[in-house]
Amino acid sequence: MDHLILCPGSRSGPLAMAAGAVAETTNLKIHTAIDERSAAFMGVGISTGLGKSVIVITTSGTAVSNLLPAAVEADRSCQPIIFITADRPERLKNCGSNQTVNQEEFLSAACRTVFLGPKQGIHGLNQIKLTSLVEEVWHSANSYPGPVHLNLPIEEPLHPSILDQKAVLNGWVPSLYNTSQVLKDTTFEKSIITEEALTNTNVHFFSQGIVIAGPWRGKAGNLCSFNKSLKRFLSITGWPVFADPLSGIEPDMPGLIRFWELIISLDYFSKKKNLQVLRLGPIPSSRVLQDWLKDDCLNQVLITEDEIRPIDPLKIAKQYSFGFTRWFKSQSTLKNNNQNFTNPSYKGKLLSELIEIDKKINSYLLENLQYENVISEPSLAYWLPRILPESLPIMISASTPIRDWITFSGSTYLGRRCFGFRGASGIDGTLSLAIGLSKSIGRLILICGDLALLHDTNGWLLTDRNSPPLIVLLIDNAGGGIFKQLGIDGLLKGDFDKLFLMPQFANAKTIASAYQIPTKEVKSINEIKLAFDWGMTFSGPVLIRVKTDSSEDLHLRRKVSNEVKQYFSTY
Repeated sequence: MDHLILCPGSRSGPLAMAAGAVAETTNLKIHTAIDERSAAFMGVGISTGLGKSVIVITTSGTAVSNLLPAAVEADRSCQPIIFITADRPERLKNCGSNQTVNQEEFLSAACRTVFLGPKQGIHGLNQIKLTSLVEEVWHSANSYPGPVHLNLPIEEPLHPSILDQKAVLNGWVPSLYNTSQVLKDTTFEKSIITEEALTNTNVHFFSQGIVIAGPWRGKAGNLCSFNKSLKRFLSITGWPVFADPLSGIEPDMPGLIRFWELIISLDYFSKKKNLQVLRLGPIPSSRVLQDWLKDDCLNQVLITEDEIRPIDPLKIAKQYSFGFTRWFKSQSTLKNNNQNFTNPSYKGKLLSELIEIDKKINSYLLENLQYENVISEPSLAYWLPRILPESLPIMISASTPIRDWITFSGSTYLGRRCFGFRGASGIDGTLSLAIGLSKSIGRLILICGDLALLHDTNGWLLTDRNSPPLIVLLIDNAGGGIFKQLGIDGLLKGDFDKLFLMPQFANAKTIASAYQIPTKEVKSINEIKLAFDWGMTFSGPVLIRVKTDSSEDLHLRRKVSNEVKQYFSTY
């Protein structure tokens, strides 16, 4: 464990004192946060960046309930995080004692496991039982990555004297509690891989197909082998790849199609029958893609990275849950006929056609999303990955930003690691998640909508003078602009803006300045490069605000879609 997040409280006092002592003896980094909800989301961000568990410590009572939103995201996005909550002992339960609630139940719906300390108090555990508990908690969070809740009743006295502290710390050796247990892969214990399971998810390597790479939801350490196996698969099949910005796909992956969503919106695929579709991970956030997959009833195989829960909302694909690398190695065609992997006559034909269409769409976008034009959300999605500092990772907020990047940015985004939190697909905790990522991987760019940033204003409390640099690009469209894309044909009664857009009158720049966050206004795409150069001069977080018009952007999206369809009507 490298990071621990500590929230304020008296009942958790012994845990805070222990954390402080450990930090002085090891490389443990302690972060403090007064808002448990923001703290938990920051923990998920750190965990995502590092690929291993982070601990969040809170006191008892409503503090525990504030952890639930982040626990839900960690569960659905498969990120390891351990919530340790201090509780009252049993003698204070169900008798009206102050700040005493049924907190051991609060996170059970979202956590892999809920561990309960002795009801009388943690002091009832001897060293052997305590070490065993530590190993079980760590194993549960990391073997099948996700949130774990450890609820520890703590009896008074909560604040030991200096003499008592010396008695403990003078004899304490860090290695005493280092677990040597090798993590078991519990996902494989829950389901036996059979020949039948592999056969059901076979694809025909010598027939035409498409790979759809959704958001990466595996262990961080497995991403390299995933990319290596995928390159081998594509070199054999010659299939094109439709990659989500969050897929973790390497930029030199063969067969990448940049503007695949716009291509799907054409009538091109209606003439392509019997296509196979290999879906890797969760489905991208594209309604056009989902409608195509659903309506054409193609032969679909879904490979997840040890995610044993069904994740196909279309309920069409056959799912294999033990990772692409294992699936690829296990394919009977690959094992038995490796010497017969030659270039079939069809190979590359579909890919070549798609590449040509892709080039023409790029030329159209280059002409119609001009660099000098007034800022729009589609133009931001097209130009940002081309003008942002190279290699800097990006976090893309849920809602409109991620959808526009899928449609307009092209595979240019794959030149850098893109993060997003599509587990629960909410805007909750956006800023805190980005701050967590920056604390674990360094300088980061967050692309965020105005409601998402306002919803997580307390995230600014997680920053300080020593915070890693974070550049927040705020797209301010005066409310929930995404709801204008729903196609609602007016309201018979009620105010649409009030019920859906919910425009707010808080000034994001004024709020940021209250937290001493440097801010800058940008009015054209020409100014963005200069604004980012300005942001790079700071050692902590900065805010860059661009203002857009959601109604005009809606018209622009429709215009692009219609004109692209007309342009390629001959296909």
